[in-house]
Amino acid sequence: MGMDKLHNCNIVLLGGLYGSGKTEFAIKYFRSRSRYRVSRSEIRKLVYEMTNFGKKWTADMFSEEDDVLVKHIERKIVEHYLQNKRKLLVINTFTSVESRKRFIQIAKDMNKSLGIIFLDVPVEICLQNNEAKSAGIPAYVVQNLSNKKVLPSNNEGFSEVIFVNDPNSV
Repeated sequence: MGMDKLHNCNIVLLGGLYGSGKTEFAIKYFRSRSRYRVSRSEIRKLVYEMTNFGKKWTADMFSEEDDVLVKHIERKIVEHYLQNKRKLLVINTFTSVESRKRFIQIAKDMNKSLGIIFLDVPVEICLQNNEAKSAGIPAYVVQNLSNKKVLPSNNEGFSEVIFVNDPNSV
């Protein structure tokens, strides 16, 4: 599947719709690989719960205004670990060219290699998996992301691009 080449990349993006299995895939294939994991959804949750005295975050609390801060924190974490010669796994949906551009630019600016694994799981399965989660994302959000999804390509600036249709079969 090309995972060996991908493991040499300084930054690996792991994308896919909500419910595609990104977290489980990351644990299964990257936990023991000396790679630091960065998850915007976890940063979002931590920032919310910290600033709201422990009140639990749920997807309906998403705020574009607060997400500007979350993206800033994510960028600082990524830059910090790259400057300290650490390899990273960055998890997010990465369903659009625009959502991937910032990391392509960071890799270019810092002279780091960048690859992406995209879990291209059918939207029906993602919706089922997402519904089973306690803090699931609303179905219309998953469907909208699926409808607008643009698959990544090497033309964007990636060293390696890997698609996975069934994360359990890898």
